[in-house]
Amino acid sequence: MKILLVTTTDKLAEKLAVLNPELEYCAIVVDEVEPAKEILPNVGLSQDLIYPMEELKNCVENLQYDYVLCLQDRFYNEQILKLKMPSLPKEKIVSFATLPTTKNFMTKRRLKYYQAHSQEIEMFATGTSTTEAAIDIRNFKYKAINFAESSQDLYYNFLIAKDIISYGGEHNKLRYALIGLAPYSFHFDLSKTFMFKCRVLLYFIAFNDLHNFPVPLDIYKKFFRENWSNRKLSIAKVNINGVKSHRVIAKQDIVKVHPKTWAKKSYPETRDENIKILDDYLTLCEENNVRPIMFRVIVSEKYMKNFNPNLLEEFNCIVEQACEKHPSACFVDGWKLQGFTYDDFYDHGHMNIHGAAKFSAYLSGFIEGLETKEH
Repeated sequence: MKILLVTTTDKLAEKLAVLNPELEYCAIVVDEVEPAKEILPNVGLSQDLIYPMEELKNCVENLQYDYVLCLQDRFYNEQILKLKMPSLPKEKIVSFATLPTTKNFMTKRRLKYYQAHSQEIEMFATGTSTTEAAIDIRNFKYKAINFAESSQDLYYNFLIAKDIISYGGEHNKLRYALIGLAPYSFHFDLSKTFMFKCRVLLYFIAFNDLHNFPVPLDIYKKFFRENWSNRKLSIAKVNINGVKSHRVIAKQDIVKVHPKTWAKKSYPETRDENIKILDDYLTLCEENNVRPIMFRVIVSEKYMKNFNPNLLEEFNCIVEQACEKHPSACFVDGWKLQGFTYDDFYDHGHMNIHGAAKFSAYLSGFIEGLETKEH
């Protein structure tokens, strides 16, 4: 398999050590040429493979390769997008976050942490970065773990739920599943989204699964050195609470909000699949005596006012139907909560640590209210 590699020179030797030594490189495009030329002979590669970033377009147009492999996050994806070359289909572009890094193993490490503490944990949360930022596990009555992650779609949320609910069978202690939903959740498929598909690597490592990723699983595996993704992982210092920020929206940014109007791209198949996934998620919870609490995380007032009303109406309809079908499921609409200000957010779509404490305290009170009614 012939590769056009695009990366920074920083830690180049470590990155190449992660990749399959049988890969054939037609070129390695870097930001710093001279340091890269010093590195390549030490890893058994020719200096002639090195090209500067300004020659990326020429390499893409004139060299022969099977895939363009980007070892950085979105920056180099954006560089390739700017080239605007119809001769380079998106299916031939594979991107990973910088390798090697413990962040690529975050989902797997959290799963291992749960397995080690399954007799203590009674609640878990899944969702995208909005949920990751908004759930503060310190504000709940029961010990919890936050599995939410940036751009984590419903499919991978469900895989996480299946993994932890099935672990230990009837002996696990889980009581509640906090299912964070965004208004675009039913139209979002991480594996189809070009700008974020580098994050699929987390779930390849955790589940050996790529969902609808355009590169076949057997090919994707060939990018890596054998057993790299199966290495032993420490759960010491693993973050089970998600990323929390102390920042607040800067005054100059309060009026700058551009929420994704996902309705511009209608993906009926993605929507239908995600509706089925949510149904399966709720069924899984019901069959295992785990009560599902769906919620829409509160966002800034500007964000709510600018969001597409048709998408909101569709979202509300889908959630309402899900609650009708699954009597144990609840839905908390954070967009209707009062008492939150711009000081509770670090940007228009994500809560800071103060907002997370307030929102989590509300959810905790909601759950305690459910328990009071049941008794």
